Amino acid sequence: MDKGVGWLQKLLNLQNKYGFFSIVKGLFLILLSGYVIFFALNPKYLLERITKIQTEEHSDLVETRLKSDTEISNILSDLISTADADRAWLIEFHNGSKNLATGLPFLFGSMRMEEVRENIFHVDEEYADFSLSKYKLIVRTLQDGFFYGNMEDVRAVDERLYYKFKANNVNEIALLTLYDCETPVGVLGLSFCNDKLMHRQMVGKEIRRGGVQIATLLSLKDGKG
Repeated sequence: MDKGVGWLQKLLNLQNKYGFFSIVKGLFLILLSGYVIFFALNPKYLLERITKIQTEEHSDLVETRLKSDTEISNILSDLISTADADRAWLIEFHNGSKNLATGLPFLFGSMRMEEVRENIFHVDEEYADFSLSKYKLIVRTLQDGFFYGNMEDVRAVDERLYYKFKANNVNEIALLTLYDCETPVGVLGLSFCNDKLMHRQMVGKEIRRGGVQIATLLSLKDGKG
């Protein structure tokens, strides 16, 4: 008891002499110095902690991506039904290598996900890691935010993609740019194959609805949700 009273009396004397905040500051510096000395003497512990945190964050991102991909796949499947499309697909954008002169990155896209109606073949492997500047229609869609049209409309903008779509039996197409805030992150596409025509009012409504849902999931995949 006497020792406790003695320590209290010493603290009161220090407070009167140096002030309360000076004491707190001193204790904080002592504690900080202790941490610095501990990690300096135990660098392996610090590295293990950093590695563990990074691994946990990576695992969380992978889990979020897998969950989001499942939900996006379901949305694409629903669009085939609600928009009466033959293919519903998602192109995501990513950065490639940089231009040596300007330092600006080249922009690439990949058709990461695709759902098709029965008896319609998949084409996603034909659109893997392509330069966005390669296809004028993609650039046009990024500028306008959307594109609806038949193959002659496509040909007027992008003859290269016209022949590629024709080879995929596409008759009409609907494209919508997806955004994370103001940054374009991908394109949602609906293809109508063989002789099928799209009902533009219905397709416009459905692709916008699905686009909002998918764009939200893409932002979650980037850890921004």
